[in-house]
Amino acid sequence: MAIRLTRPLKIGLAVVVLLIAFRIALPYLVKNYVNKTLDELPGYTGQVADVDIALIRGAYQLDHLVLLEENGNPKYPFLQITETDLSIEWKALFKGRLVGEVIMTNPELNILAASSQASQEDPSLDHWTEVVKDLMPITINRFEVHNGKLGFLDFGASPDVRLHIENMRLTALNLANVEEVGDRLPSSVTVSGKSIGGGTLKGKMQVNALKRVPDFDSDFQLTGVNLTSLNSFIKAYAKFDVERGKLDMYAELKATDGQLDGYIKPFFEEVKVLNWKKDKKEGGILSAVKEAVIGVFTEAAENQPRDQVATQIPIKGNLSNPQTNSWKTFINVLKHAFIDAFSKGIENSL
Repeated sequence: MAIRLTRPLKIGLAVVVLLIAFRIALPYLVKNYVNKTLDELPGYTGQVADVDIALIRGAYQLDHLVLLEENGNPKYPFLQITETDLSIEWKALFKGRLVGEVIMTNPELNILAASSQASQEDPSLDHWTEVVKDLMPITINRFEVHNGKLGFLDFGASPDVRLHIENMRLTALNLANVEEVGDRLPSSVTVSGKSIGGGTLKGKMQVNALKRVPDFDSDFQLTGVNLTSLNSFIKAYAKFDVERGKLDMYAELKATDGQLDGYIKPFFEEVKVLNWKKDKKEGGILSAVKEAVIGVFTEAAENQPRDQVATQIPIKGNLSNPQTNSWKTFINVLKHAFIDAFSKGIENSL
């Protein structure tokens, strides 16, 4: 017995079929849109491998996003992310604010020195802002990074320089100031990670992310770095190496209306520069003599009871072009060695 379909039922079935077809096609439509948006960023080409849609929780995921500099090294993309989850933050929605959250899993950002010089094709802050708005059309209130990696690469140096911080975890909260606390710096950011040479990175920041040039108050520390792991960097830029040593570094930085104020405080402990036989064999007699002289100066600038060379480097000026004071940095080396040693840790002097 044939079932006769009434007109309303036919219309209902047609709507269901259209909705199913739209749901099937939606990931492909979004993928094409995302790839087009990434390709329109000046100086870069980008794509995602796949897009997953989760309509019930108001979210979509970008799988294997890759962003390449047009003149960069294809082996080291500027940015690659295994998974990016963009969704509505339901906690904020219950407070009457429609904002989003972004969670990145395994992001890797590579900064190549050879391609770091600005050109007419380099994207401005406005370009990056527009890309973020296109991909997440509502204001981002929560941002997380899981297992991130930040690398600095200079293949034009001799030897090659490869520095990195990995296992990074970053959490930024209240970026849209959903929590009405009336604070000048309402947003909080925490970061941690492991550096080359076994160092431990920890940092925290209070920030006003709603300003075009954000105000912030931050402190960071990088401790327990084996100095020999930085020998490629030291050889490339200072033309010597170290045989032994440890680095601890502390920084406190504050920005108000685009003006930066702060300091970096490095501590070098148990440093040994000279290995006469090895340095003579690798670089010749002149190289060995040079490292001997550097070793003498290092010993002279050392706080002998602590077996430690340290200083405080003041930083001031516009955020786009901060300045350090070389003379005061040198005076602080002498101060630490002979007058009043600096203490490890954040001073909270700002």
